[in-house]
Amino acid sequence: MGWRYFSEIERDEPTQHRETVDVVVDAGWRVVRARIETGSHSIVLEIADGALEGILDGERIEVPYGPEWHLDYLTPAMNAITAQRLTETSEIDVVYLQPVTLEPVPTRQRYELVRREVVETAVGKYVSTRWHYTALATGWESDLWVADDVVMRYDRAFELISYEAGATGPVPVPLPPPTLNPS
Repeated sequence: MGWRYFSEIERDEPTQHRETVDVVVDAGWRVVRARIETGSHSIVLEIADGALEGILDGERIEVPYGPEWHLDYLTPAMNAITAQRLTETSEIDVVYLQPVTLEPVPTRQRYELVRREVVETAVGKYVSTRWHYTALATGWESDLWVADDVVMRYDRAFELISYEAGATGPVPVPLPPPTLNPS
């Protein structure tokens, strides 16, 4: 039994467009299948022996990929999946799919485990694990907070504006009871 993430995303970079992201992982949080459509490009990938195999814009592709590798695309799902697999600060091998074009690029990333803390979002406060992320090839870095399988905040990248926990998702930190004015 694994986990599945499906979303339709509206983006405005590099131009206004809609994307569909559909990712399935196994019980160890390893990607089994990924499908992404950006309007102008589409990719479907599955794990095979030592490779990611699939179809990019109608053409078959194969990208080297090992059991400890990660898949990344500009969606909070990929960061949530990676955070579930990591237990400590790690430098990881990644196949990064370029925004919109979906061209796969092997690269390295660093996830630094910072601490557990409460993070405030537009939809409440959540106990989360704070990570510091660095794209080693470019030096781009940011902090992100993950509660269970949800990216609650990712500075300079994503903003959580609505959330339904469902039966098993993280729940907000309860608000303290109101104080009474003695008079």
